[in-house]
Amino acid sequence: MKISQSARKITIHTLGCIAFLALPFVSSPRDSFFSHWMFGPPEFKGLINSALLILFFYINYYYFIPEYFQRKKYFIWGLVTFVCFAVVLLLPHLIVDSLDRSVWSEMPDLPKHEHRPNHPHNQGTIFFRYFMFQESLFKFLVVWGLSFLLKIDQLWKKSQAEKRMAELSYLKSQVNPHFLYNTLNGIYALSLEDSRKTPDAIVKLSELMRYVTSEIENDYVSLNKELKYIENYIDLQKLRLGDTVDVKFQKKLFSEDYLIAPLLLIPFVENAFKYGISNNNSVIEMHAETSEKGELVFTVVNEKVVSHSSYTNKGSGLENVKRRLELMYIKQYELKIRNTDKKYFVELKLKLKK
Repeated sequence: MKISQSARKITIHTLGCIAFLALPFVSSPRDSFFSHWMFGPPEFKGLINSALLILFFYINYYYFIPEYFQRKKYFIWGLVTFVCFAVVLLLPHLIVDSLDRSVWSEMPDLPKHEHRPNHPHNQGTIFFRYFMFQESLFKFLVVWGLSFLLKIDQLWKKSQAEKRMAELSYLKSQVNPHFLYNTLNGIYALSLEDSRKTPDAIVKLSELMRYVTSEIENDYVSLNKELKYIENYIDLQKLRLGDTVDVKFQKKLFSEDYLIAPLLLIPFVENAFKYGISNNNSVIEMHAETSEKGELVFTVVNEKVVSHSSYTNKGSGLENVKRRLELMYIKQYELKIRNTDKKYFVELKLKLKK
């Protein structure tokens, strides 16, 4: 069973807090702590210190950094950080020293026979306090640095995601005008010929536009709808071109329930009709196949009836879809384009969503 990202995050934070709270007992200056489970002032001070550091970590992460650092209030941020350090350093001593000694069940603070031989306490009270200050400062700096780095990483990822969404929105907005330009040109050609096919072409266009306007805002649509859209587009082009084009579109789908980004495949089809049609009988072959693992293989092969230089500058349609693939299917796609003297071949392998 897969664990959601939020559940995984909560689990990691919970285990981290438990481990951090256990540090005072692991580093207890008592030799007999683990043998007799003695709990006295040193352990209690360490426990309060760890709890305060955990509290500071989350306050700094969720409030101080966004409120002061991001708004460039560096002096205030430094001041509140210093105050927090003073609280973390002094409050455990104030709390423990204010308690009645009876709460420790007549347990002395640190009897000499319980001292660890090499523990700094044995070298004198002044040095021990200096050591404790250094230890508290080190732990505070580690917690402060960790919260800062994690927050900066989160902000960077958020900015990248927002940039990605803004770019995707822009790319989507370019799909509709690009499609309209190509399709309306075809209907205009039919109207010039006073063809009886013009009304059917307009009906097909309305069906295509219904799909475009209803699905373009979605991140993903069903593969079945996307392929149906391509079939309608092919029918529309056949009405315009008549017998001058032979389109072969084969589908071999394990399931039609997979999801794909809307209008992701159509630029390859448009490109074939735009550059692979001549006055003679032109052939366009398309194939869509899905595997049990949800992998799509989509191929388009068309005859090459324009110059090589025209194929090296195919316009915004293919560049648009390439950029969308880079943004939405990172390391989940493979695009191969072969440009020979007589054929133009496109093969897209894509890991579909469910």
